[in-house]
Amino acid sequence: MKSYIIILLFLAGFTCSAQNAALDPTFGNAGISVHPHPNTAELHCFAFDQNGNIISAGYALQGGAGSTDYQLTLTKTNKNGILDNTFGTNGKVTTVIGHSESPQDIIIQDDGKIIVVGEANLGPTPNSPGTYIGFAVRYNSNGTLDTSFGTNGIYKLTSSRQFVSVMALPNGSIILGGNTSVNNEYLGILVKLNSNGTEDLQFGNNGVLPLTSVNYKFSMGEAILLNDGKIFCVGVEYSDILNHSKSTYCKIDTQGNFDTSFGTNGKVVIDLFNYNPIQNIMEYLHSAGELPNGQIVIGGTELDPFLLKINSDGSFDTTFGTNGMKILSYSFRPRVMATQNDGKIIIGSGTMSALGGLAYRIVRFDNDGDLDTTFNNGKGLVDIDVSPGDDWLEHIKLQGNDTLVIGGNSVLNSNHNFTLAQLLLNTPLSIEEPLEQFIKVYPNPFEEQFFVEDYEQVIEEIKIFDNVGRIIKTISETNTIQEIQTNFASGVYFINIETKDGRIMNKKMIKE
Repeated sequence: MKSYIIILLFLAGFTCSAQNAALDPTFGNAGISVHPHPNTAELHCFAFDQNGNIISAGYALQGGAGSTDYQLTLTKTNKNGILDNTFGTNGKVTTVIGHSESPQDIIIQDDGKIIVVGEANLGPTPNSPGTYIGFAVRYNSNGTLDTSFGTNGIYKLTSSRQFVSVMALPNGSIILGGNTSVNNEYLGILVKLNSNGTEDLQFGNNGVLPLTSVNYKFSMGEAILLNDGKIFCVGVEYSDILNHSKSTYCKIDTQGNFDTSFGTNGKVVIDLFNYNPIQNIMEYLHSAGELPNGQIVIGGTELDPFLLKINSDGSFDTTFGTNGMKILSYSFRPRVMATQNDGKIIIGSGTMSALGGLAYRIVRFDNDGDLDTTFNNGKGLVDIDVSPGDDWLEHIKLQGNDTLVIGGNSVLNSNHNFTLAQLLLNTPLSIEEPLEQFIKVYPNPFEEQFFVEDYEQVIEEIKIFDNVGRIIKTISETNTIQEIQTNFASGVYFINIETKDGRIMNKKMIKE
């Protein structure tokens, strides 16, 4: 029998052995690992250490209803999705920088130390919601603060508004990408730190490089370190007289110089959607990923989400989509992306579930921008509905080339919780027929009872979970037609059926 060690809600109707894109049954519980907190907690990003363990960063609400104190929170799970109790306190670490913190990016250095960057609110004042600053925190591998970094483990730049990206250079230096705030405008910057968290005074202006100039007003969405050692930044540009938004990206070396072999003097600015001042819809770029051949895929949003594919010199790859751009109709804004060794592109996003809440959506594209019809039995996408409420996908990352880890939030008992899922991308199609061919569960919705048909007698055990993951009924001896009486309240429930050969069938049920 499987042991249930983490509170979870199941992906409705998902039979693990019948998909070539399937939740990993060895991860968490049936592929999903939920880490409840006493109050609302939201995961924003995660990274892998050298052993495949997952360090997640987000924030958790401190205090009861009405509190606005969200503190930086880290968790560590092993590669099977189980909390590592040797990390911090019972697998969790909380750090106070200001009144509240919101992490945006995380990396793990070769020595196992963890760096998290984001923005911190120093606290509300009588006349404002408070001042925001960018921060970087470094932890030892066990979750304690690395006091050799910055001031007692923390670097803060008072002139910044936020840091959105962090990159580690081979020589131990650290690059932070983010924005300052001037007259309510976000203006892009890069910061270079020495390995001990002090500013590299040879970089930019005493360690801080403004990316904005008279004719280039740049706000950063993300920065990544390329394989050639240079820094690639994406965002929005709005320097013209109308102050309207245009897509932009730029390339900079680690000494702080724009790469003049890229675009025009290191920059590309383009109005992709012919800005209409009446509609006033912003277009902006927010994510990027490098392909093995040096090309770069960029995610952006205007009225619809879109992808761009560019060559290493900044020009569009006109074989991708339509002249280098692919408009997406498969999802909400593509929040994050991953690129595979074969050039295929994976985006993580959201979609509406059958019950009206938000669910995770994973979509894969070929290297020419077409939906990959070899993925998930020709569908090209996978939807994962973790809870009956809203599930927000925040981050995805490949572990190897065929395993995708998904990080986000799911709602249990009205609280958001850190949630991880592990998706196997290329599971061979099973020669076994789907369990739905043998097992029928009906009616759904139901009133006082429902039935489970098992004419082949393949069922080992049936478990029923409520909407906070508690087991409320277990049936170990089943009949060909099993009548299941219920005396619980109306709402959403989850039935977990395990067969004698170890396969799992999960189904969401609604009691009226």
